[in-house]
Amino acid sequence: MAYDLLIKNAQICDGTGAAAFPGAVAVREGKIVEVGKVSGTAKREINADGLVLTPGFIDIHTHYDAQISWDPLLTSSCWHGVTTVLMGNCGVGVAPCRPAEREVMAWDLVNVEAMPYDVLLNGVSWEWESFPEYMAAIGRRGIGLNAGFLVPLSALRFYVMGEAASERAANTDEIQRMAHLFREAMQAGAYGFSLSLIPRHIGYQGKPLASRLTSKNELAALGRVMRELKKGVIEVALVRQAGVLSDEDLDILLHLAQESQRPVTWLALIHMPDMPGTCEQMLARVQPYMEKGLTIPPQVNPRPIQQYYTFHNPFLFSEMPSWKGAFNRTIEEQVALYRSPQFRAAFRDDLKAGRGLLFRGQWDRLHVTRVETEQNKQFLNKSLQEISNQLHKDPLDVLLDLAVEENTALGVTVSIINSDPDAVGQLLTLPNVLIGLSDAGAHVDQHCEAGVPTYILHEWVRKRQVLSLEEGVRRVTSELADFMGLQTKGRIAAGMDADLVLFDPTTVKPLPVEWVNDLPGGKPRLIERSEGIAYTIVGGEILLAHNQYQGGRPGRVLKSAAV
Repeated sequence: MAYDLLIKNAQICDGTGAAAFPGAVAVREGKIVEVGKVSGTAKREINADGLVLTPGFIDIHTHYDAQISWDPLLTSSCWHGVTTVLMGNCGVGVAPCRPAEREVMAWDLVNVEAMPYDVLLNGVSWEWESFPEYMAAIGRRGIGLNAGFLVPLSALRFYVMGEAASERAANTDEIQRMAHLFREAMQAGAYGFSLSLIPRHIGYQGKPLASRLTSKNELAALGRVMRELKKGVIEVALVRQAGVLSDEDLDILLHLAQESQRPVTWLALIHMPDMPGTCEQMLARVQPYMEKGLTIPPQVNPRPIQQYYTFHNPFLFSEMPSWKGAFNRTIEEQVALYRSPQFRAAFRDDLKAGRGLLFRGQWDRLHVTRVETEQNKQFLNKSLQEISNQLHKDPLDVLLDLAVEENTALGVTVSIINSDPDAVGQLLTLPNVLIGLSDAGAHVDQHCEAGVPTYILHEWVRKRQVLSLEEGVRRVTSELADFMGLQTKGRIAAGMDADLVLFDPTTVKPLPVEWVNDLPGGKPRLIERSEGIAYTIVGGEILLAHNQYQGGRPGRVLKSAAV
């Protein structure tokens, strides 16, 4: 029997967690048709020579909504064996959007996901208004990976309410309009909706991100649409105070799950060095409700996150009230603000009151990594605490003085999140948590963690042996496919989609991040390539062979289906 593709002599790890086994996989018309002992010929054969063959990896937390306009391969994800992504997370995106509202949508993405404003305004094709039109436009263009789309609640609220979306809850008529538009999007195949409630997520000129102003009535109306259609998932950036799942947070989470009767994933379980045990405490709060049948798993990122910031886009401090006036301003306005004694006093008060989420005065973990003036090169790679001790000045004043002297181009890195590998390893073994939060496509000049699957295989499977190979693969394949309701993905079995990855388990890993100038207009971004991935196959077509693009756009715009 002739096949389109035959992969022989592979060590098959089928995505279910079952023991790996030697064999072959045959593909015809984009589907797996035979697994195990396979005879026959194929148009193309790959001799795996003992490499591991797994289902394509799935990433449920990406922000490629804009990048997909100019990069159909969705780099860096494609370099790590990812074959399916879910985008539109955290309540921000590029649709629905009228032509006159593009500037506001762009600033939301600048402030929440740290994407360059001019790249968004000029690089996105903006050939749509409604959400179904957006999905159709992506489908016409063609994509390398499979993509599912969440409706971002901030964009939906702004489309219906205008500027009032950042000021108040919706009235009855507006709720009905939102529910109608959301139903149209779901009927067109959208995968649900997303929202953010956390204070650090701000919109245009420091106003609250629109989804933060949503009411329980609004969420109930959208949830009922999903319950009626019996499909979709919800993603919510939920935890408003670092390390604490408050009564208010839990109430919203339960409200979303009960009204929609659909899976809800929330952000996030992250380890902070000065807050031990908080992740376990948060998970314990939702555990009784999961035991009663609600699907409300949090997401965990399995790797340390080192973030890079400048003071022209001071995302690190965005949840602090004192910093609201620093966003979406000219350099001159920002410099004047940073000089202001009143601003410094307010910043100092925010730190004293613990209003920061990521940064709460850990001056020893904040390092200077970029300066342009000769006088400040002596401070490169030193922490603010070290510089403060050297200059005998308060570290807050040192930081802002440097920001002024560098005309806001001062670059700093902060290493706070998931910096303790033992603690992160424990998070990965907690029950009812999902691997996610890669943020692939966002924070393009701050950090890049698109290589979550290859990091798991290298760090947690091979190096630390916290997870077996089979369990590591299951966590980024069938477990995530089941959450999304992807009935034909995440497993190697006859009848499943032929999204496949072939890799060397002894060498697979993410490579160090690198700067490239490949954004529209030649703007820079950080990318992360991989080592050890031999083939990435999407819909039965070889997309990448040893990280070399083979041509074609075999990905599909995924359409949600009732389950």
